[in-house]
Formats: sequence, C-alpha cells, structure tokens
Amino acid sequence: MGITDRILEDHAARKDHDGVTWFTAADLARLGIQDRLFTVMQDVQHALKLRHTGLVVESHGCTDRWTVQDAR
Repeated sequence: MGITDRILEDHAARKDHDGVTWFTAADLARLGIQDRLFTVMQDVQHALKLRHTGLVVESHGCTDRWTVQDAR
C-alpha cells in the first residue's frame, strides 16, 4: 500500500464531523511513513489532484501539521 493510500485510509478512520483529519510527524510514524511531514503533504496533495478525489490537503498556515479534508 502506497503512502497516499495509507493517508486516505487513516483519514477515513479518523476524520471529524466536518470531514477533517490533521496529520503530524507522529501520525506519519504511526503509519510507518519515514518521509518528512511536508514532503508527504506535497506528495499526497499531488496524488489527490490526479485522482480527482474531492479531497484537499491544506496546512492552514501551520508548520507542524496539515490536513486532509473533504471538499464536497
């Protein structure tokens, strides 16, 4: 399973009532992802755009975390 798929699976399991899941370095470690936090964010953001999933990745100005959120 690739990084984006692990992130999406975790998002589906943990998203809040607004469809938002925050990801930190600790979350990536828990998922077995060794890459840097914002490298993963950029990779996931790109993959989601290519897949036309209706999900977006945002940092909301934070430097220690980012979100996956339902855009629909």
